[in-house]
Parts: sequence; structure tokens; C-alpha cells
Amino acid sequence: MGTFFFYNNRKPRQYKYKPILYDPDEEERKEKLNRRIHEIKKEMNALTPEEDTNKAEEIRGEFLAQTKHLKRRKEREEAGKSSFLTNNGLLIVILLFLLAILFFWILS
Repeated sequence: MGTFFFYNNRKPRQYKYKPILYDPDEEERKEKLNRRIHEIKKEMNALTPEEDTNKAEEIRGEFLAQTKHLKRRKEREEAGKSSFLTNNGLLIVILLFLLAILFFWILS
């Protein structure tokens, strides 16, 4: 069995995959072109109902609808409700603990 030394630990090999057919500049150009085409069609009111909807927003909405805790969080954020106790609960507990220690230290 090998021994453990702090000064000479081997690091795991790095993953160095370089895609051959992927060009990020080309992807960016295509995305900008598609956005511009969409904006022009929107200005001319030539969008079909399928093109008019935003697929990412639909997926996000469906995902939020399927998870209870994310749905509740979104409702709270939309309502603007955030109580002082929920935001600063740990800070209040620590402060009360320190006050209790100070109180018992003064009495003894």
C-alpha cells in the first residue's frame, strides 16, 4: 500500500476534449441571425403562432408547474413577501445565544 504525503500528491488527469466540428463563432453568428430574423418578422407582424411562442419560457413554466417548492418560491417572489425572520433567522438565533451567554456571565 502507498503512503500518503502532503507534498507529493498526484493530481487526476485533466479532460482535454477539443471538438472538431464545433465553431463557437459560427454558432454565435447563426444565433444573432435567427434573432434578427425573428425581430424583423415580429415588426412586420408576419410571425406564425408557432414562431411567436418562446420555447424556453414554455419549458421553464412547465418545470415550475411540476415542482411544488419552486412554484411556492415563485409565488412568494411575485407577491414580494419575505419576512424579516426568514431572511435573518440564523442571525437572530446567534444574537440571542450571545445575549444568553453574556447574561449568565454577568450573573456569575
